[in-house]
Amino acid sequence: MKIGYNILKFYIRTGLFFYYKKIKVEGRENIPKDKPIILLANHQNALMDALMIVMNVRVAPYFLARSDLFKNRQVSTFLHYLQMIPIYRIRDGRDTLKNNPAIFQKCGELLAKQKTIMLFPEGNHGIQRRVRWPMRKGFVQMIFSALEKNPDLDVRIVPVGLNYLKAEGFPDSVALHIGRDFAVQDFYNPKNLDATETLLKDEVYARLKLLTTHIPKEMDYDNTLVQLRNQNVDYLNPSKVNRAIQEIDSTLSKTSIQEKTHWFSILKKWIFIMINFPIILLWNKFVKPLDLDIEFRTTLRFAVGLILFPLYYLIVFMVFVYLLGQGWALVILLALLLLNFLFVKLG
Repeated sequence: MKIGYNILKFYIRTGLFFYYKKIKVEGRENIPKDKPIILLANHQNALMDALMIVMNVRVAPYFLARSDLFKNRQVSTFLHYLQMIPIYRIRDGRDTLKNNPAIFQKCGELLAKQKTIMLFPEGNHGIQRRVRWPMRKGFVQMIFSALEKNPDLDVRIVPVGLNYLKAEGFPDSVALHIGRDFAVQDFYNPKNLDATETLLKDEVYARLKLLTTHIPKEMDYDNTLVQLRNQNVDYLNPSKVNRAIQEIDSTLSKTSIQEKTHWFSILKKWIFIMINFPIILLWNKFVKPLDLDIEFRTTLRFAVGLILFPLYYLIVFMVFVYLLGQGWALVILLALLLLNFLFVKLG
């Protein structure tokens, strides 16, 4: 594996540790070894979803990403270095869709080499707590491409459920639930590919609904959320939340229980703002006003923090070395790091 890739992975994993209050991962043992694997996950939180999986599955997956990220040549080179592969959508232009068969073929070749591929079968991201239907057929096409050349290839699908307490908020907590793998060969019928596609989509959909909170479309979504909030459910435990959803009568309108903000929470927030004022100012002045989907807010916040906070710590250290000497500068830097760490972990 590339040294630079591992260094970057370590840096991002460290950033995620400082960004999230809690990162919970269950089911790593469900990822088979020495098998071609497709990781299929629900998609709520833009690039954060991909980062959470890549940093926590102990493999180095290739993963599909929207093609517009690859427009800049330098950026494209870097993304390919990270093992990202462009996928083309109608919104990128109907003519671009002709590029997808070659992408699926490439993924099929990777599977034949027993590599791991990750993608989001919902096809787009959405902040709502449900698995969206229908599943896109891209993962099925790459499976067919692999099996066309090697009909006995034992491709395994591993469903992954991503669960956030509050995906757009900060600080937040996240749980990664990795389900049991299943063999594509149990569903594959080379004489009826349409039936195979339907069976695989249905199976993935059913398994993802068990690994993340799923509020069915037929339920009043907002009212269901209110009732779940009133029960103070733990979204990091999707099995319990889904059981609670089954017991909810979403036709009964409920009023949200108002919770008072504890004075300690207010104090923590103001301390965080004061000790990180330059970064907070840049965020509120230049980044937050950008007209972006809410699903991108966390990705952008994390990216900004990943770049600016190390620079900010370095500047603070250098300023206090000049003013007070190296010893006091180190004490102040450690205090700053500790206060930010406590704000996240106690948040």
